Amino acid sequence: MQLFAVARRLVLAAAAVGIAIDPACAAGDPVKGAVIFSRECALCHTIGKGEPNRFGPNLFGIAGRKAGTAPGYKYSPEFLAAASWTWGADEIASFVIAPNLMIPGNRMSVFQGIADSQLDDLIAYVASQK
Repeated sequence: MQLFAVARRLVLAAAAVGIAIDPACAAGDPVKGAVIFSRECALCHTIGKGEPNRFGPNLFGIAGRKAGTAPGYKYSPEFLAAASWTWGADEIASFVIAPNLMIPGNRMSVFQGIADSQLDDLIAYVASQK
């Protein structure tokens, strides 16, 4: 577990470079982020209020929500065992950049990540959906 904590801190520190700490103040463009979400995330996630979960949970209101608490979603045991944070810009960025480094074996570990150049826009969009 100590190795996980070190890896998570490294990923969080790397993700924090160049992004706002407060998800509501993400430096990106939410309009561009909506396009990125549609292209990169919408196959597995919904983001509208009341929409169903898919392979991944509905992401409506994720900014400021405790990890592992999306209503009706069955999280992997690996995710639930490690989910001890509240989603903010740093945590969203870390998970989107390298989900398998943040929580090895989680369901999103099949995702290859988002390009750094698109990260701020995606976070701005996701954080705006509340």
